[in-house]
Amino acid sequence: MMSEPKRVHPISMFIDFISDAVSMIKNFIIPFFVLIFVNSNSSIRFYAFIILGVLLLWKAVFTILEWRRFTYRMEDDEFRVESGVITKKKKYISLERIQTVNTSEGIFQRIFGLVRVQIETAGGTDGPEVSLTAITKAEAEQLKQSIFNRKKSLQQEEMTDEAGDLHDHIAAQKPVQEEINVSYRMGVPELLLAATTSSGIGVIISGCLAIYTQIDEILPMDGFFKQFSFLSHASVEIYAILIFLAVLIAWILSVGVTALQYANFAAKRKGKDIIITRGLIERHQMTIPLARIQAVKIKENILREPFGFATVMLVSAGGSITEKETSSVLFPLIRKKKINELLSQFTDHYHVAPETELKKVPKRSLKRYLISYGFVPLLVGVILSVRIPPWGYLALIPLPLALFFGYLAYKQSGYTIKDPLIQMTSRGIGKTTGIVLRKRMQNYTMTQSFFQKKGRVASIHTFVKSSALLDSFGVHHLEEEDAARVFDWYSYEKNESS
Repeated sequence: MMSEPKRVHPISMFIDFISDAVSMIKNFIIPFFVLIFVNSNSSIRFYAFIILGVLLLWKAVFTILEWRRFTYRMEDDEFRVESGVITKKKKYISLERIQTVNTSEGIFQRIFGLVRVQIETAGGTDGPEVSLTAITKAEAEQLKQSIFNRKKSLQQEEMTDEAGDLHDHIAAQKPVQEEINVSYRMGVPELLLAATTSSGIGVIISGCLAIYTQIDEILPMDGFFKQFSFLSHASVEIYAILIFLAVLIAWILSVGVTALQYANFAAKRKGKDIIITRGLIERHQMTIPLARIQAVKIKENILREPFGFATVMLVSAGGSITEKETSSVLFPLIRKKKINELLSQFTDHYHVAPETELKKVPKRSLKRYLISYGFVPLLVGVILSVRIPPWGYLALIPLPLALFFGYLAYKQSGYTIKDPLIQMTSRGIGKTTGIVLRKRMQNYTMTQSFFQKKGRVASIHTFVKSSALLDSFGVHHLEEEDAARVFDWYSYEKNESS
């Protein structure tokens, strides 16, 4: 077992400095932009550059000292890290608490043949428990094997101590199960199709709007708008062309982002672990033990659904609250008819029931879905039509689309129970299906508003652990008796286990 203190590779000093410098500049970019570029006083500009230089120099010196003081080792069944420049910090992590050891390769790590290692523990909330910025691939693999081999030995020793010789005798009589090894790799055609049908365009547009609102508050934009004042007299056709071009550019950007994110995507099951690798510029590797899987989530956006494609995700416990997603993508793009075949190879319990087996919401719930989806667009459309005719009439255009999605939600929402699994399907704009093991359900809630009670319908939800958060699945406006039936099925398990 590794017991001698080790340091990360020296290139980590440069990587950490660049990362911290970018973060610092990002936090102060608006005041520095105003002081350096907008401000006309040369003295203030000079002192602004001096302050920026001093801050960067201080950060460089501090980063070197941090690298000198940072060491890691394994000792006495613990992963030990010592760090700190002003205050010395010691962090000892029991190997039994370690859930995953993930690796990633940024641009600088790839140049020098290194990897970043992130160690996550059960109950982590504010990022990985330990992050090793840059170590060799051989060291990372040795570290990973050392941690999990020793962790496995500790678990076996604990089982032996508890069960005694009788347990050993029975275990010796059992046939050894063959280790399962399967893999899935995303090809270039699938990557291009996934990129062109992704829903990332909404993220790009909302991000641009957020940046615009911030810049508009800080920087004088009047001069910029004057350059385009001629557009105030433009025809409807010109506005339509400009909107089309803006949407096209946002779509192209979303295609590029998705392609970079899922390039070289591969998933592999090795024994009781699923190993996922992805990324072109920065490569990520994530290991998910089967025991951590809490649910399977299947998402179908409006571009993929008509062609029979979906995205399959794993909701897993552990991880950190800073992770952007509560789920890990297992298959970024897959034909729905192939999901069960691959799920049976990668997981031990999960499968998708056909839509014909779902217990759908009752017909009297149709008006509730139409009202839920159509009320806000109708209200906004009416207000704008009254306040700013005739342009306000355009605000009524989304209403038929909202009613259409409301009808789809009514037709597709439902649940089915295939003990010990429950499958729930619901819809916002896209369709989401959640498949949960009963023992993984953190709770089950059945809610009824005043109007739902009069209509003898109810909404149901269940929550599962996801990273440091909770993920949920539910069905709205379900038959009251069906909601109670799901409660009886869930509470039976709780009573049995208590």
